[in-house]
Amino acid sequence: MTSLEKRTILLNTVFNFGSVLVANFISVYLYIYTSSIPLMCLYIIVRIGLFPVFFICGNALSKKYSFTVTYTIGLILITTALVYALLGGPLFDENPYYVLIAAAIIGTGEGFYYFSANTMNQIASDPENRARFFSYNGIFGNITSLMAPLYANLILGMNESEIVGYERILLTIIMIFIGVVFVALRINKHSEDKGSSVKKALSMKDPVWRRHNIGVMFYGLRNALELNTISLLIYRACTNSIIYSRLQAVFAAIMIVSYRVIIRFLKKDRINRTFKIGVIVKIVSTLILLFVPTVTGAIAYGVINACATVIYDNSYNIQSANVISLYREEMTARVVARETYLSLARCVAMGFIILCYKLIPGDMYLTVSVVLLAFMPIPTYLFMKNSDN
Repeated sequence: MTSLEKRTILLNTVFNFGSVLVANFISVYLYIYTSSIPLMCLYIIVRIGLFPVFFICGNALSKKYSFTVTYTIGLILITTALVYALLGGPLFDENPYYVLIAAAIIGTGEGFYYFSANTMNQIASDPENRARFFSYNGIFGNITSLMAPLYANLILGMNESEIVGYERILLTIIMIFIGVVFVALRINKHSEDKGSSVKKALSMKDPVWRRHNIGVMFYGLRNALELNTISLLIYRACTNSIIYSRLQAVFAAIMIVSYRVIIRFLKKDRINRTFKIGVIVKIVSTLILLFVPTVTGAIAYGVINACATVIYDNSYNIQSANVISLYREEMTARVVARETYLSLARCVAMGFIILCYKLIPGDMYLTVSVVLLAFMPIPTYLFMKNSDN
């Protein structure tokens, strides 16, 4: 691998340790205060809805400065949001809607950070070696995904209450993200398309680009479930945080093994085939978790989904990166456009869950909304399977 690939994977890996703790535990931490899945969906809408605005801001900054600047701004804001969440317990008890302030700050920071990370993944990876790059990125990412819940399990087991344990986990994440800033200082790379237009990239006139972005939006509808809904369903099935964190560690270990096996088969001429398999397995795993709301169902989901994620998400990432490579002269703007459509789709999915909550009585709203969103990988595959020409 090139030095840029190695630095990019290192940054992704270190950040991933903290982000796994955020993804798996901050939603549960806030859910303990709010006791409301619809409110947590609104939290995601606010958080993700800000991404496009700050993707565009990041794009503008990257034309004048290196990606170090956008990485650093993002990390500082994410850390600020976590400090607020750590100190905001009394506020959340007073009014659960204060969690939306955390959502706004973390969404702003993640907008800058993920713009930088997604663009660097595109720039650093060579089209011929892209499958290898994403696979190694996945392997190292999942090593930290294994370490994160093991660490969380240790911390939760040492404290007298879940809230105290989660507060100490948040403190750890804050320290990690401060450290990530120093890693980001080594990514001294500028935008390669200074004259590109985000407005043009958002246009759907190009048939190849239109087909790709429709696939991205369908992907976002299903992917939205993984932002908090899936975690909360697993948490409810496990009944306590100790079992929850142990299962997350087991799932990460299975995913590491899956990456090592799948990397041999995830070749350029097999992407469509593996993509199709991933779609089927992804749907099955989600339905099992929903209709078997027990520890057994959670274990079955985690084992099956660990394999599905390697096949489905890697195939999606490779297909998408290949399409963007067709527009090399305006690559950064195309990444911004893709992530904008992805963010909008995620917000629509969360809004759909809230709408179902308003219209359908009891927990049936969750069943209806999750089942419909679970089948979104099918149109994702249909629109993206041949999109790399």
